Amino acid sequence: MAHIVIAGSGFAGLTAAMKLKRQLRHTEHHITVVARDAIFVYRPSLVLVAFGKKSPQSITFDLRTIYRRTRIQFVEATISSIDPEAKTLMTPEGPLPYDKLIVALGEKLAYEEVPGMREYGYNVCTPEGALALKDALGRYQGGPAVVGWAQNVQTGGPAFEVALELEEWIKQHKLNGTIEFVDPLPSLWAPAGPEATEFLTKIFAERHISRRGPVQIKEVKADRVILTNGDELPSVLTVVTPPFRGEDAQKSLAGNNPRDWLETGKDMQSVRYPDIYVAGSSVAFEGPKQGHTAMLQAETAAYNLSQDVLESGKPHRLYDHEMSCVLDLGMGEGLFVRRSLWSQDHQEFKVGRQWPLAKAALAYTFVHTPVFKKWGLSMPK
Repeated sequence: MAHIVIAGSGFAGLTAAMKLKRQLRHTEHHITVVARDAIFVYRPSLVLVAFGKKSPQSITFDLRTIYRRTRIQFVEATISSIDPEAKTLMTPEGPLPYDKLIVALGEKLAYEEVPGMREYGYNVCTPEGALALKDALGRYQGGPAVVGWAQNVQTGGPAFEVALELEEWIKQHKLNGTIEFVDPLPSLWAPAGPEATEFLTKIFAERHISRRGPVQIKEVKADRVILTNGDELPSVLTVVTPPFRGEDAQKSLAGNNPRDWLETGKDMQSVRYPDIYVAGSSVAFEGPKQGHTAMLQAETAAYNLSQDVLESGKPHRLYDHEMSCVLDLGMGEGLFVRRSLWSQDHQEFKVGRQWPLAKAALAYTFVHTPVFKKWGLSMPK
């Protein structure tokens, strides 16, 4: 009997746990999920929390209930380190051994890489960050704002939605404010393709949101954002996603990766440790880190790991890196982009009023029935 441990329980960890439970349902193999927080946060909705359109409680659910229903052991604990030689996770409650491991720890917000970002910047990466921005918006009386993301960030959708929401906020409250958008990409939303870049550039121009890029941020101060090229952007409200890097607990697995991301093959198996699989933001793949990619990677990891422990002899499935995103453009309109990054399988770009409705329906369904068949996860039997 194998003891399988899943480190983390965001989109990747939760998906991996559900898929593994189904694939190993008639076996004696044991699954344990370890996460530092028992509350799942549906992070795509944090922008709505910041702008007062949703409460934190409406976008969260208790993981303990889910794991209890599916008979998966859940341990609420912080993982301080992973020893791949001893096959052990270290937690405050003591060591936790594993036979197989899925690392799905997400990303660390590296505030220290941009001086002043923690003190003077806001973001929508966490519930605490979203609520802090909500408070700041209550105090905002107009003036220049800087929105975007710093270098070494691999998700842009939330920042675009913050810029569009803030533009609407300024109009609704009859404030005299300007928005400057900063990002390090060669073109606006480059990973989404030229059609999306052209469309979003047009939307920004119509909403009087000016884009400064590609740029990198050197420092954030109370009244301005300083770029590495020496330019200084006046700002009384700075909403910038801080740099991402791998969580400290996975450093021992990262080898020489400069951001502590974990190298895998397309089967999501670690290139250094065959008993370890990786999914979600912990993975070293270039390109967007999203809930969508995390779930697809977790499905691949769970399938391949289950075939390993079952000794089925079946070939590993391979993950095809793709992004999928709905941007809420305001006024009932939305933009849907789905794009394969390693192939030409999916190259979709659509605009319409159905996309915000579909996004809201998915968010509601995931939070209120997180184990479901139609939209994403399936309940193990």
